Amino acid sequence: MAAEMIEFEGGLYQLHRVPKPRWSQLQLRWLDDQGRPLVHFGGLQKQLRKEGLNLAFATNAGIYKAGPKPCGLTISEFRELVPLNLADGDGNFFLKPNGVFYLDDNKGPAVVGAAEWPQLRLKPRLAAQSGPLILLRGVEHPMFRPDSPNKRQRSAVGVVKDTQEVVFVMSHREDRRKGRVTFHQLARLFVNLSCMDALYLDGDISEMITQPLPDAVASAPPTNTFAAMFVEVR
Repeated sequence: MAAEMIEFEGGLYQLHRVPKPRWSQLQLRWLDDQGRPLVHFGGLQKQLRKEGLNLAFATNAGIYKAGPKPCGLTISEFRELVPLNLADGDGNFFLKPNGVFYLDDNKGPAVVGAAEWPQLRLKPRLAAQSGPLILLRGVEHPMFRPDSPNKRQRSAVGVVKDTQEVVFVMSHREDRRKGRVTFHQLARLFVNLSCMDALYLDGDISEMITQPLPDAVASAPPTNTFAAMFVEVR
């Protein structure tokens, strides 16, 4: 299945939508069955096949540090693998307010501010912390500027307000002009997609696949290293 393509206000993006009937097929993976980081899509696909599952979509789930280990809250199949990180620091992850995307199979998906998370006392099946927030309750992050010269490849996840559809977005890797966008452009796209809330995931290393990797590609040395990865299984 090819990724949906959309061009909007000078940017070119790949989209992958997860509607309500497929919520249960969306997972967050970081470690294999031996507790070791999966590291890349090839490792992810290998682990899924051991479990009798097929990969239908995958993308890197956020910013990480050495390990590779996610920088913040990571919940997979109800297990908290990495705790919430409210520390200050440099880089996009720490550009406050940052946030958490989560999915509860009964209550649905949402994006919330990271500082709000402890008071919510939620126990979702999956959750990933990243930053900055792109939109929260329809309001764009206060640091974003329409005239910003900082155009990069960017990926993010949002939730459509009326349908609770999860939308993964990545500016196009191969288009060096339209695939490099500002945070403001990304926020405007999510508004156009009817998302009130959206969370930045990662930048120049971001990748998105919408079908299984050929065996030769899956077993080859990866071009990029990832920590947590979102995956839709079949």
